[in-house]
Amino acid sequence: MVTVDVRRADARGALESAPGVTSLHSFSFGAHLDPGNTHHGLLLAHHEDRIAPGAGYDDHPHRDTEIVTWVLDGTLAHDDDAGRSARVVPGTVQRLSAGRGVTHRERNASDDEPLHLVQMWLVPDEAGVDPVHETVDVSAALRGGGLVPAAGRGAAVGLGIADAVLHVARPPAGHRLDLPAAPYLHVFVARGEVELDGHDLAAGDAARVVEAPATIALSLDAHTDAEVLVWEMHSDLAPTGGD
Repeated sequence: MVTVDVRRADARGALESAPGVTSLHSFSFGAHLDPGNTHHGLLLAHHEDRIAPGAGYDDHPHRDTEIVTWVLDGTLAHDDDAGRSARVVPGTVQRLSAGRGVTHRERNASDDEPLHLVQMWLVPDEAGVDPVHETVDVSAALRGGGLVPAAGRGAAVGLGIADAVLHVARPPAGHRLDLPAAPYLHVFVARGEVELDGHDLAAGDAARVVEAPATIALSLDAHTDAEVLVWEMHSDLAPTGGD
């Protein structure tokens, strides 16, 4: 049996994560406490940020976290304590595997244009590994309108998780996407309007799909030109304890 749990854009938790940064969180995160909504599959955090010109996150540490960033508008400047730097623009996927520890800063690289991005966190399979930073431009592959593996096994950038792949697509109006078969899917509409399993989804909406076996094909229909992020996940986070 397939279940599709639709989460509307306005149900997310809104936080001012830093001066000039507004974040909309899909899961319990920081000051947005939602104990019954901690993850879906292997996805631990999913936030949509709007960052004012020149604003962003100053130096802050991460450890044993897989962080995937997708820019929708503007330019993200990434710099870390290992001397790695990048400018991430629309069509480019960034992966930061924090491993045994990394300190980095993320800022809007522009003094006059806003920055709009989606960032997603997952727990890696192995702790304490060497940090990894990668960026790859997948914009050419997106022109076909189909799903493009952006992060994970067989994708543009790697991921320290065997059971998760991020697919990105920019389907034009009238285009149908066949979604991957997996026990857990997370479908986020970044732009436009689509339909999934009879549910109309608009920008900022998400669908959490559970138990999508290979015998049942789920598809997504774009009502307008759209941009979607689809996590394909083949396992769930282990229970953290409790009764």
